[in-house]
Amino acid sequence: VAVGGDKSAVLTNVIEELVRFRTKVRHYALALPETADAMPGEGAAGAEEPKQEQKEKRKQLMRERRPLLEACDNLRGELAAFGIYIK
Repeated sequence: VAVGGDKSAVLTNVIEELVRFRTKVRHYALALPETADAMPGEGAAGAEEPKQEQKEKRKQLMRERRPLLEACDNLRGELAAFGIYIK
């Protein structure tokens, strides 16, 4: 694509849209669940159980979302092969 032509502007828009999409997917994949289900006011012994459960839920969530993160990384790598670098 020649720089400065109409096709260059279209390519720039496509790249910007790809970057926005990748960013949204990464934000979703890295988002942690809210801790609204934690039980306030319990003693130290009771508070440990929900914390451990929350840690396990987060780990499971990250395992489930790992393919999304890998897809984002793959897209970045594939675009780099064409000279398009996303940081």
